[in-house]
Amino acid sequence: MDLSDFIFIQLNSDLVLNNFECGEDEITNFLKEDALQYQTERMANTYLFLDSDNAIVAYFSISNDCLVDRGEDKGYTNTIFNRLHRKSSIPNAKRIRQYPAIKVGRLGVAEKYHKTGIAYQLMDFIKGFSIIDHKLACKFLLLDAINKEKQTKYYKNNSFEFLLDDKEDKTRIMYFNLERLF
Repeated sequence: MDLSDFIFIQLNSDLVLNNFECGEDEITNFLKEDALQYQTERMANTYLFLDSDNAIVAYFSISNDCLVDRGEDKGYTNTIFNRLHRKSSIPNAKRIRQYPAIKVGRLGVAEKYHKTGIAYQLMDFIKGFSIIDHKLACKFLLLDAINKEKQTKYYKNNSFEFLLDDKEDKTRIMYFNLERLF
C-alpha cells in the first residue's frame, strides 16, 4: 500500500468528514469540527488523502510559524539555540534570533490504515511538500506532539527532536531541520 495510490486534495466544504476516526479524539475532532474554519480564517490549511470511495485515509494541517529564541527565561536553553546556530552557515554577526518554520498542526491516519506504513509515508510527504510544493523559505518543521509514547516515538522515528525538556506537559514541542533533505 502506497500513499500515491490515494487522491490528494485540499479540504473543502463538499467533503464528508463524519466517517473519519484516527483513535485520538482531539485529532479526529479537529478535522470534523475546526479544520474548515481554520482554513477559512487562513490560520491553517488542511490536506487530505482519499481512497477511491472518497473516504479519508489521512490528513494533515499546516500553517506558517517561527522558531523564536526567547531566551532561557522562556524555556529555551542557550544550548538548544547554540546547536541550531552552529548548524547554520550564516556568519555569527548575521544570525537572527528567529527561524522561519512550518507548523504541522494536526496529523491523523484513519484507524483502518494504522500499522500499514501510511503514517511514515505521510510524514515524508509533508517534509517534501514543505520544501518543494509549499514554496516558502522555511528552515524547520515544528509540531506539538501529543505526549504519549506512541506519538513521540513516531516523530522521533521520523527524525524529529525535542526542543524543550517539557516531559510533563500535555504536548511536547518537536522540530525537524529541513536542511537534512538537501
